[in-house]
Amino acid sequence: MARATPSSRTSKSNLNAPSEPVKCRKIEYKWTPGLTPTVLRTDDNKIRNMNIDVVKTRVNGVYIAFCTRSWAPDEACYLFPMEKALNDTENGQELSKMWKHVLAFLPRRDRSRDDGVTAMKAKKGSKWDWKVVVLVIDEEDTASITQACRHVASCFTKFTRNKEHMDSPEKYTFKDYFSTEPEPLNHYLLDLDVAKVLKTLVCNKFSKYKTKEDILQEEEILQAFFGSAEAGKEYLLGMEEEDWDLLVDDSTN
Repeated sequence: MARATPSSRTSKSNLNAPSEPVKCRKIEYKWTPGLTPTVLRTDDNKIRNMNIDVVKTRVNGVYIAFCTRSWAPDEACYLFPMEKALNDTENGQELSKMWKHVLAFLPRRDRSRDDGVTAMKAKKGSKWDWKVVVLVIDEEDTASITQACRHVASCFTKFTRNKEHMDSPEKYTFKDYFSTEPEPLNHYLLDLDVAKVLKTLVCNKFSKYKTKEDILQEEEILQAFFGSAEAGKEYLLGMEEEDWDLLVDDSTN
């Protein structure tokens, strides 16, 4: 039998020796029981992950965000609670200030039909429209745009943690930004919604364009929104003046 070396005997002896107690530094806590309610989350494993991909459009400063389920990239997220909250007449303005870049939640155009009035469905066989998020970002460099998109993702995540709005929390993560070969706005939105965004951003009391006739003279604007000046003129000229006036509620502006 091999004789144990001194080093091995010392090691064995150290393993069996009682360890000295670790002295803990006394900490003075500032917490008072009952002063504020504290809820420690235990359901983090139930949080569903959502992704946000953003594309640049030919309309300067306007981007389209696609929110999809991480486990089903071809399915849209459930955005109705956020859309409803943003459109709320009492609290929507405050939410808009916090979200900063979110202009609207609008139906995604079905490019397979491409008739200007058919929306893509949230998933195959669904009766619900796929909603995209229209973002307005007054930045040109990629770093600033990325930062704005991450801000939106963070705001959406925080919103879903409010049980008044959502039954289960969700985590939104900004994934990709696509800036190459931007498409006109009507590549993503229905024609009527393109007109709504046009009137909101271009033809308002803060702009030099006050009427529909002013817009009809600007071919570059029509191209960015409708793909071509001819398509834009045809659609806007076919709209009754009363319908144009009712496109956007200006009462709160």
